[in-house]
Amino acid sequence: MDQEPAQRSVVPPTGADDPDRRPSRSFGLMIISPVVLLLAYPLSYGPVMYQVSMGRWLGLWSIFDVVYAPLEWLADSSQMGQELVDWYLGVWGA
Repeated sequence: MDQEPAQRSVVPPTGADDPDRRPSRSFGLMIISPVVLLLAYPLSYGPVMYQVSMGRWLGLWSIFDVVYAPLEWLADSSQMGQELVDWYLGVWGA
């Protein structure tokens, strides 16, 4: 009783499994990354200034002064900018 091995049918990939039809992840990163950076940069100002006000990271002050110069400019350029920056620093207790 010789049995022949069962033949497997080869099914071509469809949908998300098809490498030719799979959406590129690099396109999503090109969109998401700048948005995250644009949000993370100003939102990091409060926590960093809080750490500096607590006496931590004082050795890095010269770097923070350059990195956050645009936000300092915003605070110095208008009353609304000053109020916004002061409010956000107050949220963090800086």
